[in-house]
Amino acid sequence: MDVVVKPYIYLREIMGNKQITLELNIDTTISLLLQILRQDYGLPNQFKAGNQVLRFFDGNEPVGLIILIDGRNIKQLQGTDTILHQNAVVSLFPPAAGG
Repeated sequence: MDVVVKPYIYLREIMGNKQITLELNIDTTISLLLQILRQDYGLPNQFKAGNQVLRFFDGNEPVGLIILIDGRNIKQLQGTDTILHQNAVVSLFPPAAGG
């Protein structure tokens, strides 16, 4: 099945694309997708923004990283256990820095 990943803000630069289309197995979860994005597309564990270090992951669990599937936050679904569907659009928003 095909899934589209859209990284936003500085994640676009880090990952090198505004949009990534992946062909995944039918039972792929967000957890597995994040693992693929970390290994193959450079999704970092953390990012230095000025004097701050923004953490994206605590081990394998996303922290601060906002993940939407077709506009719905995965926290309102089954979290990282959410199973993706054909033509799903996964949006990744990094934590904000500043004040």
